[in-house]
Amino acid sequence: MSSHVDNVLSNEIVPRLRHLIPHHVAFVGAEDAEEVLQDATLMAARILTRARAKGKAVTPGNVAYYTLLHLRSGRRSHSAGRSDAMGTRTQILGHSRLHSLAAPVAPADESLDDPFTLGDVLASEAEDPAQTAARNLDWQAFLATLDARTRAILNCLAHELPLQTVADEHAVSRSTVQTWRQTLPQAVRSFMGEELLDWLQQAPAWQENIRSFREQLACRLERRTA
Repeated sequence: MSSHVDNVLSNEIVPRLRHLIPHHVAFVGAEDAEEVLQDATLMAARILTRARAKGKAVTPGNVAYYTLLHLRSGRRSHSAGRSDAMGTRTQILGHSRLHSLAAPVAPADESLDDPFTLGDVLASEAEDPAQTAARNLDWQAFLATLDARTRAILNCLAHELPLQTVADEHAVSRSTVQTWRQTLPQAVRSFMGEELLDWLQQAPAWQENIRSFREQLACRLERRTA
């Protein structure tokens, strides 16, 4: 960008946009006047650059006018499409609407200590698939370290079959199989680590984050009402 274009943009176009944007542009979501002004400055610079490249003469008022039209239609410097669900233009045209996951879904007049939110409705109670896959890999590695009789005991426990089946297959007594079975917990802890049970009982990290956020909000509300 040349110094002339830079001066026109900074001294004549941006002041116009700064005055017009708060009164003529609908802000969407978390947008504010300063953020939209940044988009408008870039859009105006592009208009000036294209006009100069084509040898066209444009006035600062014309550039500000057409930039304002783009902003009002929902165009931004980073997007002008209508298919982006989170796009400003898509929302202005009414093709999509955004709702906070923290928005309550219970009736407004219903007082709840822990309001039921949209995030609670959409959230899955299942654990993180990545954790499931990692645990399956660890379990397969652990099974590879066991002998055939120990794997047979695990198979009976998993399918709720009597351990007498293993005793009959290996021609030993039921008490002997029970002794083999008692060594399994220590073998699992030795392979997986002593903190295995604590890890399995932990809630997913995203649930802990939501719970922590709600506790912070509750503490703030208590301080305000105190």
